[in-house]
Amino acid sequence: MSLYPRTWAEIDLRALQHNVRLLKEKAAGALLSVVVKADAYGHGLVPAGRAAYAAGADWLAVATVSEGVALREAEIGAPILILSPFLPVEAEQAVYYDLRASVQDVEMARALDAAAHKLGKQARVHLKIDTGMRRFGAEPEDAASVAKEISSLSHTLLEGVWTHFAWSAGDPGFTQRQYSLFQETVRKIQESGISIPIRHCANSGALVQHPQMTLDLVRVGILAYGVSHIPDGPRLPIQRVLTWKTHVMALRTVPAGQTVGYNMTWRASRKTRLATLGVGYGDGYHRFLGNKGWVVIHGQRAPIRGLVCMDQIMVDVTDLPSVSVGDEVTLIGEGVSAEEVATLVGTTPHEITTRIMSRVPRKYLH
Repeated sequence: MSLYPRTWAEIDLRALQHNVRLLKEKAAGALLSVVVKADAYGHGLVPAGRAAYAAGADWLAVATVSEGVALREAEIGAPILILSPFLPVEAEQAVYYDLRASVQDVEMARALDAAAHKLGKQARVHLKIDTGMRRFGAEPEDAASVAKEISSLSHTLLEGVWTHFAWSAGDPGFTQRQYSLFQETVRKIQESGISIPIRHCANSGALVQHPQMTLDLVRVGILAYGVSHIPDGPRLPIQRVLTWKTHVMALRTVPAGQTVGYNMTWRASRKTRLATLGVGYGDGYHRFLGNKGWVVIHGQRAPIRGLVCMDQIMVDVTDLPSVSVGDEVTLIGEGVSAEEVATLVGTTPHEITTRIMSRVPRKYLH
């Protein structure tokens, strides 16, 4: 007997592929790497990775070795770059599954080289340069010497050099300074006689706001999923990939003056008809949406009343008299975008889609 989900996310892989083709054209000859870390921002690691690669993505990018392994075990043959640092004990697994590694020092490169020697393979590494994030990467003044040491390793190829912008969608001055520092660092590495096949720094924001910074490869994340975190600038005709839905589970009428939900944070000013929906923060629905967010029922907005509970939320359907138990409700989608939800709670749309929990089944549309 199949289960009937109380809440679910519909993932339109056709829209994802449309976006990949559009972004590949926008990259204007540079390689396109689609970032599928964090379960493809909540869209599903393997289905999204497979669809993106089939649509023309040249590379895929992940955050962890385990994410890369999952793609390989799903028989996805794309070049895969691990963006985040990982432990030396994971080096052998990374090399075995032909995963490109980001490194900031020769110590990690040596661990990968030793693993490659043991396995009879070649490790491929990308040297990360810290130009302003202060998170992970070699200092620019040390990069040439680190690159030289990596290049001397017998079973390792220095395939790329890259950096990451701190705020490419919002601070053009700082982004330009990062870009200039990166270019100068790359020049010094090359002047020392070291070849760099792939240089990359542009992310989603830079692709839209600073297309001159695309270089050899562009890493696109949230834009591939039809969500934009860029408040101003050119708009691309990307299509939304994820729609999150639930059902009306119960209805009740609350007299004027009564409170609703935990901590009694909302009080009815009139006789109010409430719909209880089958979703809550246990599913990843943001708790900060209590008393400020809305959902869409029958094409109309219904405001959230009271705090978001772990498994339910209550919405006001007083002005929607035709609402019945079992009706479909949109949490993210037409009429309530991830960008709008993110603005309401003071975060990024990346977090809104990524926080959708595994107990919310994904339905894939091909």
